[in-house]
Amino acid sequence: MKQPELFCRNHYQQTYKCENCHPKGGDKIVAGKVPTSPIFPHSYFSSSVLAQIVTSKYLMAVPLNRQAIYFKHIGLPIDTKHMARAIIKLSEQLETVHNELTKILLKNPVIHMDETPFQVLEEKNRSKSYFWVMRTTEEFSNHQIVVFNYSSSRKQENISNLVGAYTGAIMCDGYNAYSSEMYPQITYGSCLVHIRRHFVEIVKSLKQGRGSYAVRAVELLNRIFKEEKKLEYQNAEEKALKRKLHLKKYVDEFYDFLDTIPNPSSKLKKAVEYAKKFQPRLENIYKIGELPLSNNPIEQVIRLSTLVRKNSLFARSVDGAKASAIFYSLVQTAKLNGLDIFKYFNYIFSLLEKRENVKVGAYLPWNSKVKEICTK
Repeated sequence: MKQPELFCRNHYQQTYKCENCHPKGGDKIVAGKVPTSPIFPHSYFSSSVLAQIVTSKYLMAVPLNRQAIYFKHIGLPIDTKHMARAIIKLSEQLETVHNELTKILLKNPVIHMDETPFQVLEEKNRSKSYFWVMRTTEEFSNHQIVVFNYSSSRKQENISNLVGAYTGAIMCDGYNAYSSEMYPQITYGSCLVHIRRHFVEIVKSLKQGRGSYAVRAVELLNRIFKEEKKLEYQNAEEKALKRKLHLKKYVDEFYDFLDTIPNPSSKLKKAVEYAKKFQPRLENIYKIGELPLSNNPIEQVIRLSTLVRKNSLFARSVDGAKASAIFYSLVQTAKLNGLDIFKYFNYIFSLLEKRENVKVGAYLPWNSKVKEICTK
């Protein structure tokens, strides 16, 4: 890996006056053009330095205090507070991009949704803050998008605040905030991986690992996933039809088997009740081809934020948490669209430096210019 180089570029502006143009005074002064100043004038933060800071923190999970040590080593006198303030100011300038990603995401007929805890010291109840995360499905979406939002709670109203009047379907886990009673205009899917997980936990606790109702349940669920992979289709409507024709019998077999378990108790009872509770939601796959079998895709994009949280532990302020939500959104969306993260941030930060009235579309990861410059 090439070692980054630090350099200072000085720009000199030449100024002229025409002494013969106005013999009675009022000479005309002409000044040469100079490049635009950094995003933050009179600072060390060029677009490339900022891109390095943001990429290191939100992609490589390197805390700002460690970055400060590194920058000091190569001769750049910036500390943690300088970087934190810069990240927050940058996020404010990129909020319109975040809003545009949200707008496009909510045009999809099906989205994933999940939430993950995040500690913010400024909040009174430090252990109850969350990132709420939405993403497009891997299939049938025009663009791959991930959007993080910060909230001080896990309350149900967060859903309406995020999706507004959305009338599509949401793939989610069993958290009771995703309520059909509260949001009847929304159709919910059920994650088959979550249903399977309860039985897998029982299997792992068995000494022999055979002869258990849980083992048989896992086998039946695995077959559903296996048969799903065999389906061939051209569009979402055809996929829904093929599921009803070829997958339904395996789903029905699983639930018929659960009915044969005599008086399940303890963990097995919990697993069976959970599976039956979300059977109606699971069966929406026969009507909505875009609805995936699992919520794993959104759990995968959340993992990066948990790694950053492990290394950085918390955010000091709400502004810092909101800034993190915006940069997690941009990093994960750029990754899903095959971009080099450093190149992407260096490019969009250079657009901010120009201080021109650039349309929000120029910042999106699938913009033709962005793809040309920032693709890996």
